[in-house]
Amino acid sequence: MKFLTDAMLGKLTRFLRIFGFDTIYANDLINFFQLDPVPDEGLIDYAKRNGRIIITKDYALYKHYKENSIFLKGEGIYNYLKQLNKLFGLNFKFNLKRARCSICNSPLQRVEKKNSIKKLVLEETYNNYDEFYQCLNLQCKKLYWKGSHIEDIECRLSNTLDFD
Repeated sequence: MKFLTDAMLGKLTRFLRIFGFDTIYANDLINFFQLDPVPDEGLIDYAKRNGRIIITKDYALYKHYKENSIFLKGEGIYNYLKQLNKLFGLNFKFNLKRARCSICNSPLQRVEKKNSIKKLVLEETYNNYDEFYQCLNLQCKKLYWKGSHIEDIECRLSNTLDFD
């Protein structure tokens, strides 16, 4: 399942990516369309050509493409995740092996030699974690590990949304 999130859903975009969902953010398409903001027609056309479901809080956008878009109600990231879980049964269990880069949406690859990234992370992080993944996009190369921030997200999802 592939998504395209509108410009007001940046945090949701990052969350979907870290949970392994291929998600393009509307603002990622500014250079592609040479327009800022990208017009609704451009987003719809891109979604159609690339087999993506649009996720939006913009009712006008949703209305123009009801057949393959989701209109989110209310506010808050955990509210949005709950709606998506109910609609699609999405699995929001964190797994670094299937996570995508939260910045650029590229796949991640396990770092085989931990010492190769020693200078790229804080000493405390390096000493406390053994498993690291790196974005495959050569312009990005962001590093990931299952830190306390992920544990907090998992706890909030489990406790408040009953994602068991």
